[in-house]
Amino acid sequence: MSDNRTIREPERELPVIDTYDVVVAGGGAGGICAAVAAARAGAKTLLLERYGFLGGIATAGWVDLLLGVAPARTGEMVVGGIFREMVDGMAALGCARPFDEGIAKRRIPFEPEAFKLVADEIVLDSGADLLLHSPVSDAIVEDGRLAAIVLEGKPGARAVEAGIFVDATGDADLVARAGGHWKMGRPADGRVQAMSLIFQMGGLDPDRVPTRDGADDSEARQMMTDAMREGLPAYRWHTPERSPDERQDSLSFNITHLGGDPLDVEVLTSGEIEGRRASWEIARWMRENVPGMEQAYLQLTAHMLAVRESRRMVGLETVTCDDVLSGRKREDAIARCTFGLDVHCPMAHTGPEAAQMSGLTCRPYCGKRDCHMLTEHPDELPEHGGVADGSWYDIPYGALVSADLRNLLTCGRSVSADHQAMASLRVMGPAMATGQAAGEAAAMAAAFGDATSVDVTELQRRLRANEAAV
Repeated sequence: MSDNRTIREPERELPVIDTYDVVVAGGGAGGICAAVAAARAGAKTLLLERYGFLGGIATAGWVDLLLGVAPARTGEMVVGGIFREMVDGMAALGCARPFDEGIAKRRIPFEPEAFKLVADEIVLDSGADLLLHSPVSDAIVEDGRLAAIVLEGKPGARAVEAGIFVDATGDADLVARAGGHWKMGRPADGRVQAMSLIFQMGGLDPDRVPTRDGADDSEARQMMTDAMREGLPAYRWHTPERSPDERQDSLSFNITHLGGDPLDVEVLTSGEIEGRRASWEIARWMRENVPGMEQAYLQLTAHMLAVRESRRMVGLETVTCDDVLSGRKREDAIARCTFGLDVHCPMAHTGPEAAQMSGLTCRPYCGKRDCHMLTEHPDELPEHGGVADGSWYDIPYGALVSADLRNLLTCGRSVSADHQAMASLRVMGPAMATGQAAGEAAAMAAAFGDATSVDVTELQRRLRANEAAV
């Protein structure tokens, strides 16, 4: 679409909104925890979000399931702190599986609207300032430090200064704008994990629709596989969780796969359009074939594509695939993770090709034997994806700290990790755990403006005092 011409923007003076100790860019699951932790630690904190509500992938992406919460086989917890407060708040509304029950079941379904409400309350009660409708458009770097970030919104361009910044955008937007190093995609071809457009079906009979802990799903799985062989644009049958809110007759489905560069707005545009078309086609098929969905209708498609992987910041340390599989423990740990490697096929196959794969993740046993990953790059495909001995691996503090800008931290799916490790780290449990750690560290570093000098032992002590699992 670009014709490669350029235009020179006139220099401009930007009004400064304010100066903060800590600014968190991005109000998704990790950003919420970062802002709350920093504010509670006494730092003057601002949380920025591009949409009109908080939650990111949990609300705009309609991913209504908290994963990465399973304890180690020996019982050690991997989530707690602010994560638990969020779950408890939603459970009190009848809109999330209670924390202890969710931990036992290794997954916590919730209602996205409740997530929005609880997020608002927990952020504002912490004392943090909040600005919605405030996407980050640029960064101002001085002497190797991030001095200010530029926001573009209805009032025009404005700047905000801080001692420490936390990039919680999910796409490492702030890292990139500031000139920090980042990586993206797998080594073989640069592709990232497939995206999805989540959709919700209403008008269901919840007692008859196949769900987890509900009606049997074996017949639906086989029917979906047969339909995929005939061209249905799905990548699997998704057995959904019943809503914790018993009044609901709706279920959300994660069934579409969409490929391409999630940083390219043309790719995102075509993906949104393709995802909506596929959702309508799949919804029609469900209504005609799946028990309990005879009166179903497409209630909503998510406000954004569910992006599983994009930029990954280059940090002082990097979490690797070997760290995940070996359950590596570290002295500088600031969070834990038990979630295994879940690399959604970067080729984003649906229909007949997805049926041929007999699965959704990149593995040596994929049924699509002509895939270039099997024929040319088999060394990039791990034999399994589980953490050794049913244990956990540690996420080190250095994976949260930029290798280039000493006052920039990150959390969630922007932390420093390789392509395969990010397929474990990307879910909301570890995103919220790294968010709390980043916020606590940011508050500690704000006085001297250097996240590289944080005393990790003291950071660990503070996290444990606030009931985080470290």
